[in-house]
Amino acid sequence: MGRFIKHWQLFRLFLKTNKLQLIKTYILVPVGGTLTLCILYGVDRFIRNVIKVTFPASVAVMLINFGFMCSLSAWRRPYADIYVKVIDIPLSWSLRWMNLFFTPAFVVLPLSPWISWQEALLIVAVFVIGYVVSFVILAYITIVGQKLFGSRKFISIFVRQEEIDNGMEAGSSFTPAARMHRKSSSTASMISPTEPGIPNKSEVSYESDAGLSDIASNSGYVAKKPVRGGNPLNSPESDILMSPIDSTGAIDLAHRRQDDSETTGPTKRGHIQTPEPTYFNRSSTNTIIAMRENDPAVCKRAVTKQESENLSLEFDKVYAVNMWQCHLHHILYGLGFIASVFSYYFSWYAMPFQFFTAVTTFMFVVDNPFVKNPKYKKLLHPVICSVALTWIVLLVSVMIKHRAINYYLSDLRSYKTGRTYLKLFNNAAFAHHVWPGAGDVFSTCMDISIVGLSLPMYTHRYDLRRHFLSMIPPILLLCAGSLTLYPLICYHIGIASDMSIGFIGRSITLALGTPTIQNLNGSVTLMAVTTVVSGIMGVLTGGLLLDLLRVPEDDYVTRGLTLGCNCGAIATAYLLGVDRRAAAISTLSFSLFGAFMVVLSAVSKIKDFVQTLVGN
Repeated sequence: MGRFIKHWQLFRLFLKTNKLQLIKTYILVPVGGTLTLCILYGVDRFIRNVIKVTFPASVAVMLINFGFMCSLSAWRRPYADIYVKVIDIPLSWSLRWMNLFFTPAFVVLPLSPWISWQEALLIVAVFVIGYVVSFVILAYITIVGQKLFGSRKFISIFVRQEEIDNGMEAGSSFTPAARMHRKSSSTASMISPTEPGIPNKSEVSYESDAGLSDIASNSGYVAKKPVRGGNPLNSPESDILMSPIDSTGAIDLAHRRQDDSETTGPTKRGHIQTPEPTYFNRSSTNTIIAMRENDPAVCKRAVTKQESENLSLEFDKVYAVNMWQCHLHHILYGLGFIASVFSYYFSWYAMPFQFFTAVTTFMFVVDNPFVKNPKYKKLLHPVICSVALTWIVLLVSVMIKHRAINYYLSDLRSYKTGRTYLKLFNNAAFAHHVWPGAGDVFSTCMDISIVGLSLPMYTHRYDLRRHFLSMIPPILLLCAGSLTLYPLICYHIGIASDMSIGFIGRSITLALGTPTIQNLNGSVTLMAVTTVVSGIMGVLTGGLLLDLLRVPEDDYVTRGLTLGCNCGAIATAYLLGVDRRAAAISTLSFSLFGAFMVVLSAVSKIKDFVQTLVGN
């Protein structure tokens, strides 16, 4: 009973110290997401019924929001900052989970028509050749454009992320700086200033490096070394830094390091400064020192024991609060998964079970403690691995419930029925008991993510202005080549018409490629597969190909644009850990490229032209 009371008190401490972040995550984010969907629904009705054109409402709102933020910033920057902070709550959430929203196209892949092995080999050949040729053309066209327009003078002398302090412009918290120390933040607060024996929040600082694919990774930093100055524990033996908590809750000892103020030599290349928050209470130590000075009869061993017990108690509090902060979402979705198992076996509606299966498998791949080598983590992309686990779980569940494998495909059909928020109230288009599936929920959230892409575009608007003339020509050239060469070549070598059109979206990020291919009546499944594979190939081979092409390491414009336009959001996330300037250009590149493709695909004459290229 005493242990239960202790854990309950620690949980209350966690709720008290993180109440603002919990309110933001579990109240403000759903409210903001719902309001965003209401706006998107209204814009979609306006475009369809008033303007009477076929254009995605999500892309329209993204472009409008980007233009509004730029105009508001030019007029009154403080107003723009307030506006960005408000919309950042739901939009940054959608960007952090964007990879999860990519999974429906893969989950329903077994429902696609089977193709012959000859056609499969042709698809692989077109993919590889198109990937390499696009790399070469984009790289050299960008270099030529920079030389012609003189934008190479803006190229940074820094190459690696760890060698720069902050290469980013002010803007959304979607792309925080590489070394950001936040104080008095509800997001990072792990201790309470009003709790006895716990220091004030203003003494706590930490670092953050969230990126486009930093999805569902809530690993935090726990504490750590004692306070210097008046603390008898400031000896080298006590100067120990603790590493982030992994998903098993274990803590590993990291390297010893002195404070930045005590560092005499330059930082080693490739070494990222690690935060050293202050958690231990100074008052208890000072009290002990005063007792030692005023009462010489006090036993030094007793004082040391009391001091150690106080520090141990404080460390237990910090450890428990960190554990709740890192794993609360795991617990909540785990409980949701267990509850959804009963709903799956005792009701006809499979959406809750499929939804929680997709989310929990995705979080397992992202936060798994088994693969710690970064080289292997590159290969285990969360989209592909989580989809494979989802297939296995759904197959086992079907065999337990129906004892026949033929029900597996029928369950997959209910995974994505097409009844998204735009068609939720259109009862005439759907039969009885055709409700939204898990894939429809993720597709709905994908539209919020598309709107969220306006945040990184606004954040890096100065880079867009500086390098606009050198970035636009290769982007437009890639748009023209994707719309004409891919369908023309694919169709004439024997690939089906819808798949030939699906290749148009190979270089577009999935969030913008989906509406593009839907407008052109192509294969969304092929587009989704080639898009994600292109991103993974960019992570694995992008740097090597750019080196083979002799692109300088300090040419962040060429590297960012080439990887962004050719490999999309996945490669952009990789660049966030290599060169943040290149990541900024990459974000702008794939956002502009995708937006241009969506706009072009909505033009009726271009749609008819693409159909004629594939014999329709």
